[in-house]
Amino acid sequence: MLAPPLIANVQHMVWILVPVHNRRVITKRCLAHLEALGIRAWARVLVIDDGSMDGTPEMLREDFPWVHTVNGDGSLWWAGAIRLGMQTALSAGAECVCWLNDDSLPGHGSLERLVQLAVERKAVCGGICRTPDGGFVYSGGIMEKRWPRYAATSPNSTEPPMPVEWLHGNMVAIPASVCARIGLPEGRWIKHNFADVDFTLRAHRAGIPVLLVPSAAGVADRNDTASYWAWADARLSWPAIVRGFGSPKVWWYAPGLVRFKIVHFGLLGAVDCGWLFFKAVAIIILKCLPNQWLTLFSRKIIN
Repeated sequence: MLAPPLIANVQHMVWILVPVHNRRVITKRCLAHLEALGIRAWARVLVIDDGSMDGTPEMLREDFPWVHTVNGDGSLWWAGAIRLGMQTALSAGAECVCWLNDDSLPGHGSLERLVQLAVERKAVCGGICRTPDGGFVYSGGIMEKRWPRYAATSPNSTEPPMPVEWLHGNMVAIPASVCARIGLPEGRWIKHNFADVDFTLRAHRAGIPVLLVPSAAGVADRNDTASYWAWADARLSWPAIVRGFGSPKVWWYAPGLVRFKIVHFGLLGAVDCGWLFFKAVAIIILKCLPNQWLTLFSRKIIN
């Protein structure tokens, strides 16, 4: 087992933040996994329960009495829950916090590597989480044409930490010094999707190293939902596209998308938003047409 991160009184100074909402079985699996890894020896675990109604609070009390908890009312989403967790941990004196989604299971020693590297380099450090079938990788990358793009290739575990511009939020270590410089996740407009990219990109643009750490690996459930679908996807109906503009969990949630684009890219970002909304109207019209018309035209509009 790796030695705990090089921070004095580590159990008080390192906090692992796990945002949860109505996923009792998944949350229980994650916490049992952390306990088996020996996390309790060097870190505090804080579960931010955003108004779960599926027995999660009872499960936490009965099965994991060592876990710290704070509660939301169901309106926090990912960014609000992470923000509340970071406020709680930093107020208690944390020197480093680590985001961990409850559907992500860190490999042995992975969290220790992230925390130690983050503290040593005063950097934001993220791991790589692959789905069990290897079909999708949560990692990080660069901004290309004002959109987040993955690195050209997925690095193997023997490669050194690589600088990137943004990270997925599945497993990320952040020193308190970074929060002192750039603040916390925004949470009001960007509630869920883009929240991890927004925060880590802010850090990068502030001159803080943002590192993808291949040796910090984990396994994550595949999130094959509308959050990742293109508008041309046959599974996505035109009413679902319309509803998505008001749903924080999808990438085209209007308040979050507009804020992200304009804050980071100014006038060009505003142009991107206008073009996207035009494409949305066009694809909605096409989805109302017979299938052969949709097949013919949708790819041209989306691409």
